[in-house]
Amino acid sequence: MNYFDGIKFIGRSMIEHHQAWYDRVFNGYYGIQYNHSGSLHLIFDDRLEFTVEGSWAFITWPGPRFQYGSCDGKLRSHNFVCFAGERAELFRETGLMPLNPEQPLIKIINPDRFMETMTALNKIPLNDRINYARAVSLLESLLLQLHEQRANMKVVPAHHEQKLKILIRQLRSSPQLEWDFNREAAGLFVSFTHFRRMFKQYTGLPPQQFLINCRLNLAVKMLSESSDSVAEIAARCGFDDVFYFSRIFKKHRNIAPLAYRKEFSISH
Repeated sequence: MNYFDGIKFIGRSMIEHHQAWYDRVFNGYYGIQYNHSGSLHLIFDDRLEFTVEGSWAFITWPGPRFQYGSCDGKLRSHNFVCFAGERAELFRETGLMPLNPEQPLIKIINPDRFMETMTALNKIPLNDRINYARAVSLLESLLLQLHEQRANMKVVPAHHEQKLKILIRQLRSSPQLEWDFNREAAGLFVSFTHFRRMFKQYTGLPPQQFLINCRLNLAVKMLSESSDSVAEIAARCGFDDVFYFSRIFKKHRNIAPLAYRKEFSISH
């Protein structure tokens, strides 16, 4: 059974009706986080933001900040397994653990199979060497399935991918500008419907939602680093209506703008 040595299970759980919001840096251990049903909101490393519905998974690892949970307090199915050890580091070094800091979310193409494996791993008792070996084998099966999902995910055509990368970089650097996504679609010589589908496929979000997230990221920076009023920040981030800005900020960040400034201002 020495083949399976080197994994320490930190925690496992399956929560069918979940509303909690997490804000964590996973120091010293890894995790497979699986949203089997319901809406999931994920903010990765304070720079990428996603809102998805249905069966999606992501791996948490030491270093980045992960903020995630349900959308607007709605219920979702949350399942996870966390682990550490020499074997976990080997998973990372050999690429068995598919870490992608630019696209951390993985769409689960076969959710029933993935959930069956996750359920078996969560329920198996770790009371002897045989069951421990089975648990490690199930963990490796989950990681292999994540590889399969990435392989089966649709890929944006190469001739569009480079232009999308440039557009995404521009949106992140200048979200306050007036963006016309119909014009961007025309620049790619595709319909807006096709452009929207490609954009969501590449980023996990429709273009307008991605733009809103970029504007909110800029607002977060300004709230923590400047003394400008909320109204001034809203306008400088591309929001014409300060009340809409405050409402959508609280919806996405689970905290009001002024409360965020009070808690996270670098001057405090």
